[in-house]
Amino acid sequence: MENNAQCPVKGCLGKLLCTAVPVFIVLFVMGYLIHHVWLMPIYERTASLWRPMGEMKEMMPMLLLYYAALSLVISALFCKVKQGKMACIAAEGTQAECKIGGKHCPIKCGVCFGLCIGLFMGVLCAGSYIWMPIPGELAVKWFIGDLVQGIVIGVVLSLICHCKMKNCAENK
Repeated sequence: MENNAQCPVKGCLGKLLCTAVPVFIVLFVMGYLIHHVWLMPIYERTASLWRPMGEMKEMMPMLLLYYAALSLVISALFCKVKQGKMACIAAEGTQAECKIGGKHCPIKCGVCFGLCIGLFMGVLCAGSYIWMPIPGELAVKWFIGDLVQGIVIGVVLSLICHCKMKNCAENK
Protein backbone atom coordinates (compact mmCIF):
# COMPACT_ATOMS: atom_id res chain seq x y z
CA MET A 1 0.00 0.00 0.00
CA GLU A 2 3.00 2.32 0.18
CA ASN A 3 2.66 2.97 -3.57
CA ASN A 4 -0.58 4.92 -2.99
CA ALA A 5 1.40 8.14 -2.52
CA GLN A 6 2.38 7.97 -6.20
CA CYS A 7 -1.15 7.24 -7.39
CA PRO A 8 -2.15 9.85 -10.02
CA VAL A 9 -5.82 9.49 -9.06
CA LYS A 10 -5.26 10.32 -5.40
CA GLY A 11 -7.23 13.44 -4.50
CA CYS A 12 -8.82 13.71 -7.96
CA LEU A 13 -12.29 12.63 -6.89
CA GLY A 14 -12.67 15.56 -4.50
CA LYS A 15 -11.42 18.03 -7.11
CA LEU A 16 -13.69 16.54 -9.72
CA LEU A 17 -16.76 16.81 -7.49
CA CYS A 18 -15.85 20.38 -6.47
CA THR A 19 -15.91 21.38 -10.11
CA ALA A 20 -18.69 19.08 -11.36
CA VAL A 21 -21.31 20.42 -8.94
CA PRO A 22 -21.11 24.04 -10.18
CA VAL A 23 -21.06 22.77 -13.79
CA PHE A 24 -24.22 20.75 -13.08
CA ILE A 25 -25.90 23.88 -11.68
CA VAL A 26 -24.89 25.96 -14.72
CA LEU A 27 -26.13 23.25 -17.10
CA PHE A 28 -29.44 22.96 -15.25
CA VAL A 29 -30.11 26.72 -15.00
CA MET A 30 -28.96 27.54 -18.52
CA GLY A 31 -30.78 24.50 -19.89
CA TYR A 32 -33.98 25.85 -18.39
CA LEU A 33 -33.39 29.36 -19.75
CA ILE A 34 -32.45 28.11 -23.20
CA HIS A 35 -35.09 25.44 -23.67
CA HIS A 36 -38.04 26.58 -21.53
CA VAL A 37 -37.74 30.31 -22.11
CA TRP A 38 -35.82 31.14 -25.30
CA LEU A 39 -36.72 28.14 -27.49
CA MET A 40 -40.20 27.27 -26.20
CA PRO A 41 -42.03 29.12 -29.02
CA ILE A 42 -40.16 27.01 -31.61
CA TYR A 43 -40.84 23.81 -29.66
CA GLU A 44 -44.55 24.70 -29.53
CA ARG A 45 -44.64 25.26 -33.33
CA THR A 46 -42.99 21.88 -33.90
CA ALA A 47 -44.87 19.97 -31.19
CA SER A 48 -45.35 16.90 -33.38
CA LEU A 49 -41.59 16.22 -33.20
CA TRP A 50 -41.34 16.07 -29.41
CA ARG A 51 -42.64 13.97 -26.56
CA PRO A 52 -45.82 15.29 -24.89
CA MET A 53 -45.15 17.47 -21.86
CA GLY A 54 -46.35 14.73 -19.48
CA GLU A 55 -43.75 12.32 -20.85
CA MET A 56 -41.09 15.02 -20.72
CA LYS A 57 -41.76 15.52 -17.02
CA GLU A 58 -41.38 11.77 -16.47
CA MET A 59 -37.97 11.99 -18.15
CA MET A 60 -36.65 14.47 -15.57
CA PRO A 61 -34.52 11.83 -13.74
CA MET A 62 -32.89 10.96 -17.08
CA LEU A 63 -32.21 14.65 -17.70
CA LEU A 64 -30.58 15.00 -14.30
CA LEU A 65 -28.47 11.91 -14.95
CA TYR A 66 -27.47 13.34 -18.34
CA TYR A 67 -26.44 16.66 -16.75
CA ALA A 68 -24.50 14.82 -14.03
CA ALA A 69 -22.59 12.72 -16.55
CA LEU A 70 -21.90 15.74 -18.75
CA SER A 71 -20.73 17.71 -15.70
CA LEU A 72 -18.27 15.00 -14.73
CA VAL A 73 -16.90 14.67 -18.28
CA ILE A 74 -16.47 18.44 -18.76
CA SER A 75 -14.89 18.82 -15.31
CA ALA A 76 -12.48 15.94 -15.94
CA LEU A 77 -11.46 17.46 -19.27
CA PHE A 78 -10.96 20.85 -17.65
CA CYS A 79 -8.85 19.37 -14.85
CA LYS A 80 -6.65 17.62 -17.42
CA VAL A 81 -6.28 20.78 -19.51
CA LYS A 82 -5.61 22.88 -16.40
CA GLN A 83 -2.97 20.42 -15.20
CA GLY A 84 -1.13 20.76 -18.52
CA LYS A 85 -1.50 24.55 -18.50
CA MET A 86 -0.09 24.81 -14.97
CA ALA A 87 2.88 22.65 -15.95
CA CYS A 88 3.60 25.03 -18.85
CA ILE A 89 3.27 28.08 -16.60
CA ALA A 90 5.60 26.52 -14.01
CA ALA A 91 8.15 25.78 -16.74
CA GLU A 92 7.98 29.42 -17.88
CA GLY A 93 8.28 30.62 -14.29
CA THR A 94 5.38 33.06 -14.76
CA GLN A 95 3.07 31.96 -11.95
CA ALA A 96 2.62 35.61 -10.93
CA GLU A 97 0.96 36.33 -14.28
CA CYS A 98 -2.00 34.06 -13.41
CA LYS A 99 -3.91 36.97 -11.88
CA ILE A 100 -7.08 38.44 -13.41
CA GLY A 101 -5.99 40.43 -16.46
CA GLY A 102 -2.52 38.84 -16.51
CA LYS A 103 -0.95 36.83 -19.30
CA HIS A 104 -2.55 33.64 -17.96
CA CYS A 105 -5.81 35.27 -16.80
CA PRO A 106 -8.28 32.64 -15.58
CA ILE A 107 -11.15 34.36 -17.40
CA LYS A 108 -9.28 34.20 -20.72
CA CYS A 109 -8.40 30.56 -20.06
CA GLY A 110 -12.02 29.82 -19.16
CA VAL A 111 -13.36 31.48 -22.30
CA CYS A 112 -10.88 29.53 -24.42
CA PHE A 113 -11.80 26.20 -22.81
CA GLY A 114 -15.49 27.11 -22.89
CA LEU A 115 -15.35 27.96 -26.59
CA CYS A 116 -13.94 24.52 -27.31
CA ILE A 117 -16.56 22.76 -25.19
CA GLY A 118 -19.37 24.99 -26.49
CA LEU A 119 -18.37 24.46 -30.11
CA PHE A 120 -18.24 20.71 -29.56
CA MET A 121 -21.65 20.58 -27.87
CA GLY A 122 -23.15 23.05 -30.35
CA VAL A 123 -21.98 21.16 -33.42
CA LEU A 124 -23.32 17.89 -32.01
CA CYS A 125 -26.69 19.41 -31.19
CA ALA A 126 -27.10 21.48 -34.38
CA GLY A 127 -26.06 18.42 -36.38
CA SER A 128 -29.47 16.97 -35.55
CA TYR A 129 -30.76 19.15 -38.39
CA ILE A 130 -29.23 16.60 -40.77
CA TRP A 131 -31.51 13.72 -39.71
CA MET A 132 -34.42 15.42 -37.96
CA PRO A 133 -37.03 17.58 -39.67
CA ILE A 134 -36.38 20.57 -37.40
CA PRO A 135 -36.38 24.18 -38.57
CA GLY A 136 -32.95 25.58 -39.42
CA GLU A 137 -33.64 28.37 -36.92
CA LEU A 138 -33.80 25.78 -34.13
CA ALA A 139 -30.50 24.19 -35.14
CA VAL A 140 -28.80 27.61 -35.19
CA LYS A 141 -30.26 28.53 -31.80
CA TRP A 142 -29.21 25.17 -30.32
CA PHE A 143 -25.70 25.89 -31.56
CA ILE A 144 -25.67 29.42 -30.11
CA GLY A 145 -27.16 28.25 -26.81
CA ASP A 146 -24.57 25.49 -26.41
CA LEU A 147 -21.76 27.86 -27.36
CA VAL A 148 -22.81 30.39 -24.71
CA GLN A 149 -23.36 27.61 -22.19
CA GLY A 150 -19.86 26.25 -22.87
CA ILE A 151 -18.26 29.66 -22.39
CA VAL A 152 -20.09 30.21 -19.08
CA ILE A 153 -19.04 26.75 -17.89
CA GLY A 154 -15.42 27.40 -18.90
CA VAL A 155 -15.29 30.70 -17.03
CA VAL A 156 -16.96 29.22 -13.93
CA LEU A 157 -14.52 26.29 -13.87
CA SER A 158 -11.51 28.52 -14.40
CA LEU A 159 -12.53 30.97 -11.69
CA ILE A 160 -13.23 28.15 -9.23
CA CYS A 161 -9.79 26.63 -9.85
CA HIS A 162 -8.13 30.07 -9.76
CA CYS A 163 -9.71 30.96 -6.42
CA LYS A 164 -8.89 27.52 -5.00
CA MET A 165 -5.22 27.85 -6.06
CA LYS A 166 -5.08 31.41 -4.68
CA ASN A 167 -6.48 30.25 -1.31
CA CYS A 168 -4.00 27.35 -1.20
CA ALA A 169 -1.10 29.72 -1.91
CA GLU A 170 -2.26 32.16 0.80
CA ASN A 171 -2.63 29.37 3.40
CA LYS A 172 0.96 28.15 2.98
